[in-house]
Amino acid sequence: MGSKPHILVVDDEMGPRESLKMILNPYYTIHIAERGTQVTEILDKFPIDLVTLDLKMPGLNGINVLELVKQKDPDIEAIIITGYGSLDTAIEGLRLGAFDYISKPFDVNHILSLVKRGLERRHAKAKLRQVKSDFISNISHELRTPLSVVVGFVYLLLNQVIGKLSDDQQKILETVYRNSEELLELVDNVLWMTSLNAGDSSTLVDEFEVRQLLQETLKRYQKLAQDKGLKITVDVPDFRLTVSNDRNKVERIIQNILSNAVKFTQQGEICIGLSPCADRGGVNLEITDTGVGIPANKLATLYEPFQHLDSLAHRASAGLDLGLAVARRMAELVGAEIEITSEPNQGTRVLMHFPSQPSAPLPAQQTPVLEEQRRYG
Repeated sequence: MGSKPHILVVDDEMGPRESLKMILNPYYTIHIAERGTQVTEILDKFPIDLVTLDLKMPGLNGINVLELVKQKDPDIEAIIITGYGSLDTAIEGLRLGAFDYISKPFDVNHILSLVKRGLERRHAKAKLRQVKSDFISNISHELRTPLSVVVGFVYLLLNQVIGKLSDDQQKILETVYRNSEELLELVDNVLWMTSLNAGDSSTLVDEFEVRQLLQETLKRYQKLAQDKGLKITVDVPDFRLTVSNDRNKVERIIQNILSNAVKFTQQGEICIGLSPCADRGGVNLEITDTGVGIPANKLATLYEPFQHLDSLAHRASAGLDLGLAVARRMAELVGAEIEITSEPNQGTRVLMHFPSQPSAPLPAQQTPVLEEQRRYG
Protein backbone atom coordinates (compact mmCIF):
# COMPACT_ATOMS: atom_id res chain seq x y z
CA MET A 1 0.00 0.00 0.00
CA GLY A 2 2.77 2.38 0.91
CA SER A 3 4.58 1.78 -2.38
CA LYS A 4 1.65 2.95 -4.49
CA PRO A 5 1.74 6.49 -5.90
CA HIS A 6 -0.46 8.93 -3.95
CA ILE A 7 -3.24 10.68 -5.89
CA LEU A 8 -5.25 13.59 -4.49
CA VAL A 9 -8.73 14.08 -5.95
CA VAL A 10 -10.08 17.60 -5.40
CA ASP A 11 -13.76 17.99 -6.33
CA ASP A 12 -16.76 19.44 -4.49
CA GLU A 13 -19.25 17.23 -6.40
CA MET A 14 -19.78 13.76 -4.98
CA GLY A 15 -20.48 12.08 -8.35
CA PRO A 16 -17.20 12.88 -10.16
CA ARG A 17 -15.25 12.58 -6.89
CA GLU A 18 -16.51 9.07 -6.13
CA SER A 19 -16.16 8.02 -9.78
CA LEU A 20 -12.49 9.02 -9.82
CA LYS A 21 -11.92 7.27 -6.51
CA MET A 22 -13.48 4.06 -7.83
CA ILE A 23 -11.50 4.18 -11.09
CA LEU A 24 -8.12 4.95 -9.52
CA ASN A 25 -8.35 3.09 -6.20
CA PRO A 26 -7.23 -0.34 -7.53
CA TYR A 27 -3.91 1.11 -8.71
CA TYR A 28 -3.11 4.06 -6.43
CA THR A 29 -3.46 5.38 -2.89
CA ILE A 30 -6.31 7.89 -3.12
CA HIS A 31 -6.89 10.98 -0.95
CA ILE A 32 -10.03 13.09 -1.20
CA ALA A 33 -10.56 16.83 -0.75
CA GLU A 34 -14.08 18.22 -1.04
CA ARG A 35 -12.85 21.81 -0.80
CA GLY A 36 -9.74 23.63 -1.89
CA THR A 37 -9.07 24.67 1.69
CA GLN A 38 -8.38 21.02 2.63
CA VAL A 39 -5.55 20.65 0.11
CA THR A 40 -2.73 22.23 2.11
CA GLU A 41 -3.39 19.95 5.10
CA ILE A 42 -3.33 16.84 2.89
CA LEU A 43 -0.14 17.95 1.11
CA ASP A 44 1.53 18.38 4.51
CA LYS A 45 0.49 14.88 5.63
CA PHE A 46 1.01 12.72 2.55
CA PRO A 47 3.61 12.46 -0.28
CA ILE A 48 1.22 13.41 -3.06
CA ASP A 49 2.44 12.59 -6.59
CA LEU A 50 -0.49 13.79 -8.69
CA VAL A 51 -3.61 15.91 -8.20
CA THR A 52 -6.86 15.93 -10.15
CA LEU A 53 -8.59 19.31 -9.91
CA ASP A 54 -12.13 20.42 -10.56
CA LEU A 55 -11.99 24.00 -11.80
CA LYS A 56 -15.36 25.22 -10.52
CA MET A 57 -15.45 24.94 -6.73
CA PRO A 58 -16.75 27.31 -4.06
CA GLY A 59 -14.06 29.24 -2.20
CA LEU A 60 -10.71 28.30 -3.68
CA ASN A 61 -11.24 27.39 -7.32
CA GLY A 62 -9.11 24.94 -9.30
CA ILE A 63 -6.62 27.56 -10.47
CA ASN A 64 -6.09 28.77 -6.88
CA VAL A 65 -5.55 25.17 -5.73
CA LEU A 66 -3.12 24.54 -8.59
CA GLU A 67 -1.06 27.53 -7.47
CA LEU A 68 -1.01 26.17 -3.90
CA VAL A 69 0.10 22.74 -5.11
CA LYS A 70 2.92 24.15 -7.25
CA GLN A 71 4.12 26.33 -4.38
CA LYS A 72 4.28 23.23 -2.17
CA ASP A 73 6.08 21.09 -4.75
CA PRO A 74 6.51 22.20 -8.39
CA ASP A 75 7.00 18.57 -9.43
CA ILE A 76 3.53 17.41 -8.34
CA GLU A 77 1.63 16.76 -11.56
CA ALA A 78 -1.92 18.09 -11.96
CA ILE A 79 -4.76 17.04 -14.23
CA ILE A 80 -7.61 19.51 -14.60
CA ILE A 81 -11.17 18.19 -14.75
CA THR A 82 -13.24 20.71 -16.69
CA GLY A 83 -16.61 21.30 -18.32
CA TYR A 84 -16.87 22.74 -21.80
CA GLY A 85 -17.60 26.23 -20.49
CA SER A 86 -14.34 26.37 -18.53
CA LEU A 87 -12.03 25.27 -21.33
CA ASP A 88 -10.28 28.65 -21.46
CA THR A 89 -9.57 28.41 -17.74
CA ALA A 90 -8.18 24.89 -18.25
CA ILE A 91 -5.75 26.27 -20.81
CA GLU A 92 -4.73 28.89 -18.24
CA GLY A 93 -4.05 25.96 -15.89
CA LEU A 94 -1.68 24.44 -18.44
CA ARG A 95 0.23 27.70 -18.49
CA LEU A 96 0.53 27.46 -14.71
CA GLY A 97 2.08 24.00 -14.93
CA ALA A 98 -0.81 21.52 -15.11
CA PHE A 99 0.09 18.32 -16.97
CA ASP A 100 -3.15 18.04 -18.98
CA TYR A 101 -6.91 18.49 -18.79
CA ILE A 102 -9.91 16.27 -19.44
CA SER A 103 -13.52 17.25 -20.06
CA LYS A 104 -16.53 15.97 -18.15
CA PRO A 105 -17.90 13.37 -18.46
CA PHE A 106 -14.52 11.64 -18.62
CA ASP A 107 -13.68 8.32 -20.21
CA VAL A 108 -12.25 5.66 -17.84
CA ASN A 109 -9.43 4.58 -20.13
CA HIS A 110 -8.57 8.17 -20.94
CA ILE A 111 -8.27 9.22 -17.30
CA LEU A 112 -6.21 6.12 -16.46
CA SER A 113 -3.89 6.87 -19.37
CA LEU A 114 -3.49 10.51 -18.35
CA VAL A 115 -2.71 9.61 -14.73
CA LYS A 116 -0.17 7.01 -15.82
CA ARG A 117 1.60 9.45 -18.14
CA GLY A 118 1.54 12.19 -15.49
CA LEU A 119 3.19 9.89 -12.96
CA GLU A 120 5.76 8.79 -15.55
CA ARG A 121 6.66 12.44 -16.15
CA ARG A 122 7.03 13.06 -12.41
CA HIS A 123 9.29 10.01 -12.13
CA ALA A 124 11.35 11.13 -15.14
CA LYS A 125 11.83 14.62 -13.67
CA ALA A 126 12.93 13.15 -10.34
CA LYS A 127 15.37 10.83 -12.09
CA LEU A 128 16.78 13.67 -14.19
CA ARG A 129 17.21 15.82 -11.08
CA GLN A 130 19.09 12.99 -9.35
CA VAL A 131 21.35 12.51 -12.40
CA LYS A 132 22.08 16.25 -12.45
CA SER A 133 22.76 16.26 -8.71
CA ASP A 134 25.12 13.26 -8.97
CA PHE A 135 26.91 14.86 -11.92
CA ILE A 136 27.40 18.18 -10.11
CA SER A 137 28.58 16.40 -6.97
CA ASN A 138 31.07 14.21 -8.85
CA ILE A 139 32.43 17.08 -10.92
CA SER A 140 32.76 19.25 -7.82
CA HIS A 141 34.69 16.54 -5.98
CA GLU A 142 37.00 16.13 -8.98
CA LEU A 143 37.61 19.89 -9.11
CA ARG A 144 38.22 20.28 -5.39
CA THR A 145 41.29 18.07 -5.13
CA PRO A 146 43.45 19.79 -7.79
CA LEU A 147 42.20 23.20 -6.61
CA SER A 148 43.32 22.43 -3.07
CA VAL A 149 46.75 21.48 -4.41
CA VAL A 150 46.98 24.75 -6.40
CA VAL A 151 45.99 26.82 -3.36
CA GLY A 152 48.52 24.97 -1.20
CA PHE A 153 51.47 25.42 -3.53
CA VAL A 154 50.64 29.06 -4.27
CA TYR A 155 50.50 29.66 -0.52
CA LEU A 156 54.01 28.19 -0.17
CA LEU A 157 55.27 30.39 -2.99
CA LEU A 158 53.67 33.51 -1.55
CA ASN A 159 55.33 32.89 1.80
CA GLN A 160 58.63 32.41 -0.07
CA VAL A 161 59.17 28.99 1.46
CA ILE A 162 60.57 27.71 -1.84
CA GLY A 163 62.44 30.84 -2.88
CA LYS A 164 62.45 34.65 -3.07
CA LEU A 165 59.89 36.45 -5.22
CA SER A 166 60.11 39.73 -7.06
CA ASP A 167 57.39 42.32 -6.48
CA ASP A 168 55.77 41.50 -9.84
CA GLN A 169 55.80 37.77 -9.08
CA GLN A 170 54.25 38.45 -5.68
CA LYS A 171 51.38 40.45 -7.20
CA ILE A 172 50.67 37.81 -9.85
CA LEU A 173 50.66 34.98 -7.33
CA GLU A 174 48.38 36.96 -5.00
CA THR A 175 45.88 37.23 -7.85
CA VAL A 176 46.17 33.50 -8.57
CA TYR A 177 45.72 32.69 -4.88
CA ARG A 178 42.70 34.96 -4.46
CA ASN A 179 40.90 33.60 -7.53
CA SER A 180 41.72 30.00 -6.64
CA GLU A 181 40.30 30.55 -3.15
CA GLU A 182 37.11 32.03 -4.64
CA LEU A 183 36.71 29.05 -6.95
CA LEU A 184 37.38 26.62 -4.11
CA GLU A 185 34.76 28.38 -2.00
CA LEU A 186 32.25 28.09 -4.86
CA VAL A 187 32.98 24.37 -5.26
CA ASP A 188 32.57 23.86 -1.50
CA ASN A 189 29.18 25.58 -1.55
CA VAL A 190 28.05 23.40 -4.47
CA LEU A 191 29.12 20.31 -2.51
CA TRP A 192 27.37 21.50 0.62
CA MET A 193 24.15 22.26 -1.27
CA THR A 194 24.26 18.87 -3.01
CA SER A 195 24.80 17.20 0.35
CA LEU A 196 21.93 19.11 1.98
CA ASN A 197 19.57 18.40 -0.92
CA ALA A 198 20.41 14.71 -0.61
CA GLY A 199 19.12 14.80 2.96
CA ASP A 200 22.45 14.77 4.78
CA SER A 201 21.70 16.35 8.14
CA SER A 202 24.65 14.86 10.01
CA THR A 203 25.92 17.15 12.74
CA LEU A 204 28.86 16.95 15.12
CA VAL A 205 28.32 18.90 18.34
CA ASP A 206 31.31 20.23 20.24
CA GLU A 207 32.11 23.28 22.38
CA PHE A 208 34.13 26.02 20.68
CA GLU A 209 35.03 29.67 21.16
CA VAL A 210 33.18 31.97 18.75
CA ARG A 211 35.66 34.88 18.91
CA GLN A 212 38.45 32.60 17.74
CA LEU A 213 36.29 31.17 14.95
CA LEU A 214 35.39 34.67 13.77
CA GLN A 215 39.03 35.80 13.77
CA GLU A 216 40.10 32.75 11.75
CA THR A 217 37.31 33.32 9.22
CA LEU A 218 38.07 37.03 8.95
CA LYS A 219 41.68 36.31 7.94
CA ARG A 220 40.41 34.79 4.69
CA TYR A 221 38.96 38.09 3.49
CA GLN A 222 41.28 40.74 4.93
CA LYS A 223 43.57 40.83 1.88
CA LEU A 224 40.66 41.13 -0.58
CA ALA A 225 39.09 43.89 1.54
CA GLN A 226 42.45 45.68 1.71
CA ASP A 227 42.89 45.48 -2.07
CA LYS A 228 39.44 47.05 -2.53
CA GLY A 229 40.23 49.80 -0.05
CA LEU A 230 37.57 48.67 2.41
CA LYS A 231 37.79 49.42 6.11
CA ILE A 232 36.91 46.54 8.44
CA THR A 233 36.03 47.30 12.03
CA VAL A 234 35.57 44.50 14.56
CA ASP A 235 33.90 44.89 17.95
CA VAL A 236 34.19 41.79 20.14
CA PRO A 237 34.14 41.42 23.94
CA ASP A 238 37.35 40.73 25.85
CA PHE A 239 35.95 37.55 27.39
CA ARG A 240 35.30 34.08 26.01
CA LEU A 241 32.07 33.36 24.14
CA THR A 242 31.53 29.62 23.83
CA VAL A 243 28.71 27.64 22.26
CA SER A 244 28.11 23.92 21.80
CA ASN A 245 27.26 23.24 18.17
CA ASP A 246 28.64 21.98 14.86
CA ARG A 247 31.75 24.12 14.40
CA ASN A 248 32.14 23.40 10.68
CA LYS A 249 28.58 24.44 9.87
CA VAL A 250 28.72 27.59 12.02
CA GLU A 251 32.01 28.47 10.33
CA ARG A 252 30.47 27.98 6.88
CA ILE A 253 27.51 30.23 7.79
CA ILE A 254 29.79 33.05 8.96
CA GLN A 255 32.13 32.56 6.01
CA ASN A 256 29.35 32.80 3.42
CA ILE A 257 27.82 35.92 5.00
CA LEU A 258 31.21 37.62 5.32
CA SER A 259 32.17 36.61 1.78
CA ASN A 260 29.04 38.31 0.40
CA ALA A 261 29.74 41.45 2.41
CA VAL A 262 33.24 41.77 0.96
CA LYS A 263 32.22 40.69 -2.54
CA PHE A 264 29.35 43.16 -2.92
CA THR A 265 30.93 46.17 -1.19
CA GLN A 266 32.96 48.27 -3.60
CA GLN A 267 33.75 51.12 -1.22
CA GLY A 268 33.22 52.12 2.38
CA GLU A 269 33.42 49.75 5.31
CA ILE A 270 32.30 46.49 6.85
CA CYS A 271 31.42 46.50 10.55
CA ILE A 272 31.43 43.27 12.55
CA GLY A 273 29.99 43.03 16.03
CA LEU A 274 29.95 39.99 18.31
CA SER A 275 28.12 39.99 21.64
CA PRO A 276 26.41 37.67 24.13
CA CYS A 277 22.63 37.46 23.82
CA ALA A 278 21.28 38.43 27.22
CA ASP A 279 17.65 37.39 26.79
CA ARG A 280 18.03 34.06 24.96
CA GLY A 281 21.59 32.96 25.67
CA GLY A 282 24.12 32.16 22.99
CA VAL A 283 25.73 34.87 20.87
CA ASN A 284 24.68 37.48 18.33
CA LEU A 285 26.89 38.23 15.34
CA GLU A 286 26.14 41.32 13.25
CA ILE A 287 27.79 42.09 9.89
CA THR A 288 26.94 45.43 8.28
CA ASP A 289 28.33 46.70 4.98
CA THR A 290 28.03 49.78 2.78
CA GLY A 291 27.63 47.73 -0.39
CA VAL A 292 25.16 47.72 -3.26
CA GLY A 293 22.26 46.61 -1.08
CA ILE A 294 19.26 44.51 -2.04
CA PRO A 295 15.91 45.74 -3.44
CA ALA A 296 12.87 45.00 -1.27
CA ASN A 297 11.27 42.83 -3.98
CA LYS A 298 14.38 40.60 -4.05
CA LEU A 299 14.54 39.88 -0.32
CA ALA A 300 11.88 37.14 -0.56
CA THR A 301 13.99 35.10 -3.02
CA LEU A 302 17.31 35.91 -1.41
CA TYR A 303 17.81 32.45 0.10
CA GLU A 304 17.02 30.55 -3.09
CA PRO A 305 20.07 29.07 -4.87
CA PHE A 306 21.24 30.57 -8.17
CA GLN A 307 19.26 33.79 -7.63
CA HIS A 308 21.68 36.32 -9.11
CA LEU A 309 20.52 39.83 -8.30
CA ASP A 310 19.99 41.99 -11.36
CA SER A 311 22.49 44.77 -10.95
CA LEU A 312 25.81 45.57 -12.54
CA ALA A 313 27.62 45.23 -9.24
CA HIS A 314 26.15 41.80 -8.59
CA ARG A 315 26.63 40.56 -12.15
CA ALA A 316 30.26 41.67 -12.04
CA SER A 317 30.91 39.46 -9.02
CA ALA A 318 31.92 35.85 -9.40
CA GLY A 319 29.86 33.00 -8.02
CA LEU A 320 26.54 31.21 -8.28
CA ASP A 321 24.86 33.01 -5.37
CA LEU A 322 24.77 29.79 -3.38
CA GLY A 323 26.26 31.33 -0.25
CA LEU A 324 23.05 32.56 1.38
CA ALA A 325 21.10 29.45 0.39
CA VAL A 326 23.72 27.22 2.02
CA ALA A 327 23.89 29.50 5.08
CA ARG A 328 20.12 29.39 5.58
CA ARG A 329 19.94 25.59 5.25
CA MET A 330 22.80 25.14 7.70
CA ALA A 331 21.23 27.61 10.13
CA GLU A 332 18.13 25.42 10.20
CA LEU A 333 20.28 22.39 11.04
CA VAL A 334 22.18 24.03 13.90
CA GLY A 335 19.26 26.02 15.35
CA ALA A 336 20.68 29.39 14.31
CA GLU A 337 18.73 32.39 12.98
CA ILE A 338 19.60 34.78 10.16
CA GLU A 339 17.87 38.15 9.71
CA ILE A 340 18.70 40.38 6.74
CA THR A 341 17.73 44.02 6.23
CA SER A 342 18.94 46.00 3.24
CA GLU A 343 18.38 49.01 1.00
CA PRO A 344 19.72 49.52 -2.53
CA ASN A 345 22.92 51.59 -2.56
CA GLN A 346 22.77 51.88 1.22
CA GLY A 347 24.20 48.53 2.29
CA THR A 348 23.10 45.38 4.05
CA ARG A 349 22.83 44.33 7.69
CA VAL A 350 22.89 40.64 8.62
CA LEU A 351 22.11 39.62 12.18
CA MET A 352 22.90 36.04 13.17
CA HIS A 353 21.98 34.34 16.43
CA PHE A 354 23.78 31.15 17.48
CA PRO A 355 22.26 29.40 20.52
CA SER A 356 24.52 28.30 23.36
CA GLN A 357 23.44 24.75 22.61
CA PRO A 358 21.03 23.06 20.20
CA SER A 359 17.37 23.40 21.19
CA ALA A 360 16.82 19.73 20.31
CA PRO A 361 19.15 16.71 20.09
CA LEU A 362 20.97 16.82 16.76
CA PRO A 363 21.54 13.73 14.61
CA ALA A 364 24.69 11.75 15.29
CA GLN A 365 27.63 12.39 13.02
CA GLN A 366 27.56 10.26 9.88
CA THR A 367 30.17 10.00 7.18
CA PRO A 368 29.49 13.32 5.44
CA VAL A 369 29.31 13.90 1.72
CA LEU A 370 31.78 16.72 2.20
CA GLU A 371 34.35 16.76 4.97
CA GLU A 372 35.34 20.34 5.58
CA GLN A 373 39.07 20.84 5.26
CA ARG A 374 41.16 23.58 6.78
CA ARG A 375 42.27 26.16 4.25
CA TYR A 376 45.86 27.16 3.72
CA GLY A 377 46.54 30.54 5.29
